[in-house]
Amino acid sequence: MLIFKFTKVDNASLVSHVDNLRAMTYIFRRAQLPAHYSVGFNPHMELGFSPPIPLGVESRAEYVSVKTDEEAFSLDRLNQCAPCGTRFLRCWCADVNLAAKFNRAQYLLQAQGVGDVAEQALAPNFSITYDERSGTVTKNVSACIFGVQRLDADQALVTLAAGNLNLRPDRLLLHLMRCNGLQGDYRIVKLAAFADDISADDYLDQLQSAVK
Repeated sequence: MLIFKFTKVDNASLVSHVDNLRAMTYIFRRAQLPAHYSVGFNPHMELGFSPPIPLGVESRAEYVSVKTDEEAFSLDRLNQCAPCGTRFLRCWCADVNLAAKFNRAQYLLQAQGVGDVAEQALAPNFSITYDERSGTVTKNVSACIFGVQRLDADQALVTLAAGNLNLRPDRLLLHLMRCNGLQGDYRIVKLAAFADDISADDYLDQLQSAVK
């Protein structure tokens, strides 16, 4: 199995998780990566992804796995076939369930004044309110917040739960803006993924070294 790290920035951040799956299939086909396919009436390329991010959130640290007998593959060949905003950065030969193992992510939050209020999220029993199809939801999210760091008045770093027990960064940011009367546009960038407290890159380095 090969695992690739890639970006999802600019226009690519507006591509849904399902459409991104299709895009990866097309990229690997065009690059002529010899991937394995499922069996049955409608065979599909056997891919796995790190936990999905909300639409519109940019990322410099997405991961996709593809079942193949190859032990390496050219990043240049993949990047020649990739659309704008998607760039492949690294490759590992390892076997891991990305969606299950990568359970935290670090995000850069940018909005006018958000850096000065972000540490409110560290309060005990911190709850956020957001809208769903079923109505307005208020939820205690303290267990989903692992770190908050002010960078300046308009920027903060937050480390949040991802995967099955997750906190969407846009919901946190919009709650902070609404509760503190902050106005204007905002931007969210995923900077890194983690397996517990180990960065995803370091974790994959360790897996690859153990195989060798």
